[in-house]
Amino acid sequence: MASLYSHDYSLNGIQIYHPTLKVVNENSKVGAGYMRIINNTGKNIKLMGIESKIAFSQEIHEVILQDGVYKMRPIKKGLIIEANKEIEFKPKSYHFMFFNIKNTPEKDALLSANLIFSNNIILPIKFKVLIGQNNKEHNH
Repeated sequence: MASLYSHDYSLNGIQIYHPTLKVVNENSKVGAGYMRIINNTGKNIKLMGIESKIAFSQEIHEVILQDGVYKMRPIKKGLIIEANKEIEFKPKSYHFMFFNIKNTPEKDALLSANLIFSNNIILPIKFKVLIGQNNKEHNH
């Protein structure tokens, strides 16, 4: 049973810790995905994208602070994770955006997705759904 609750994943030296999908409420059609990605490969890797049936579209996003205002924008050409470094996907930083969520999200459900990396690495993961928890920082 421990594997159900840890929801950590690894493949080819890439580790994913605690992927979560946060939505404001059960009727939300937009959600944000967070996690920690660690590159233990000794060389730079690139996160190219994400595939899932969670929503009609999903994207990698970054948040920048420009003139005192946080602005969200998609990352279209991938995100480099340096050798032996990590990137945290969190509010006001890198995150995944899910647009037009297909089904009503249920609290603590595990939803499948694939992270697509350079060198044809596809890492299957599951996002744990969190509803109404600390979402005040991530409004659209």
